[in-house]
Amino acid sequence: MPKDLAELGLIKMDSDSNIEKFQTEASFCYVEDEEHYTQVFKRMTEVKHSLKIATANLKNFNVFIEADGGVETMRLCDFFLLLVERGVHVQVVCMKPFGFYLYAKKNCPQLLENPLFELRYNDRNHMKMFVFDDECAYIGSANITSAAIGKRASGKRNHEAGILLSGPTMMQATLKHFEKVWNDPDILKSSWKRFAKMANEFKAKIMVEEV
Repeated sequence: MPKDLAELGLIKMDSDSNIEKFQTEASFCYVEDEEHYTQVFKRMTEVKHSLKIATANLKNFNVFIEADGGVETMRLCDFFLLLVERGVHVQVVCMKPFGFYLYAKKNCPQLLENPLFELRYNDRNHMKMFVFDDECAYIGSANITSAAIGKRASGKRNHEAGILLSGPTMMQATLKHFEKVWNDPDILKSSWKRFAKMANEFKAKIMVEEV
């Protein structure tokens, strides 16, 4: 169960400081290990307007979507396609998008062509951030991988830790930081050229391994 930071003793309430005011404006929950599936991935399935993601690693793993009383299995890129088709603006900035990009280009080109889906490459990004409808955010250790936020057994998943946060002060800071990385001049100048070169090398490596 996610834990409040005050209960964990990670913040101290002090009426003589700004901490008390800060706490009244913000909400925090601690997220650990398998809770990342319910607290991060499931929130991704429930967004209505926008999903912003910053990650180092982006893997096109199998996801499980609950629908009509059952569970449907699909690739992450197909899940993103479902989101944009229902009008959700999805922004992903990533340090390692190669496998995801090549799979989507071959098997799900309509995702890459949809203006509501934006994928940017930044080889300096290492932060992990998920922003749900600009109202709530996760910041922590988890990348977009099956072992981090997917539905894996506890013995087969990573140990991850993070914070769910909300409130106008914290969300303003979170969104400002995301926009800073999203609009990093490095991305807008030369990162995509490096990405194309590295993607071609990655594709060539796969072809050699398949022979």
